[in-house]
Amino acid sequence: MTHTEYVHILFGVGLILGGASWLGAQRVPASPLRFVWPLLVFLVGLFLVIPTETQERTYTRVGLWDTFLSVFPDSLDVWLATVRKGHVLQHKAAGVCAMLAGGIEGLRGAGRLQGAHWRWAMPLLAVGAGLAIGIHGGTHTHLPRVAEQAHHWVLGGALVLGGLAHARATVGRPPRPVLQQVLPVLMIVAGLDLALLYRLR
Repeated sequence: MTHTEYVHILFGVGLILGGASWLGAQRVPASPLRFVWPLLVFLVGLFLVIPTETQERTYTRVGLWDTFLSVFPDSLDVWLATVRKGHVLQHKAAGVCAMLAGGIEGLRGAGRLQGAHWRWAMPLLAVGAGLAIGIHGGTHTHLPRVAEQAHHWVLGGALVLGGLAHARATVGRPPRPVLQQVLPVLMIVAGLDLALLYRLR
């Protein structure tokens, strides 16, 4: 399996676990899951932010463990050089949105951020991450196949639609508790798409 396939499988698993634990936390609000899902969302974002995206190994066949280790950059200088590319900035922007969302929701779960305005953070950051990933275009070196681009569109669309539903659920009046499940469910769906279907033929 190629490096890019393993990368997307790992991110897919992260989204599945994050969405599932979020649904569990909604069912039992006082459970430790109220801290687990924000941590998973934060980690998904962190693992989008820290890799150096040189595209050298993207379509190379590597092992799962080597793929995981490749997340950690060898050089800050190389990281700073590659982050100037458009698609890399999109990845990093989505990662920062996820880190902020996870951090804010973790603090809300701990009772540290109680202001009503903090309810806007998750839906806005989900939409921001979705747009950053969803407008991902292809070039001859990055996402050259339409199938690769389509998986990013699925993820981007899921985050945008989920973010809008979450805004209506948590900020709108009257509140719509059932809509609070839309974003975590769409995270699971997008995660399954990446984990099970992101394959290069």
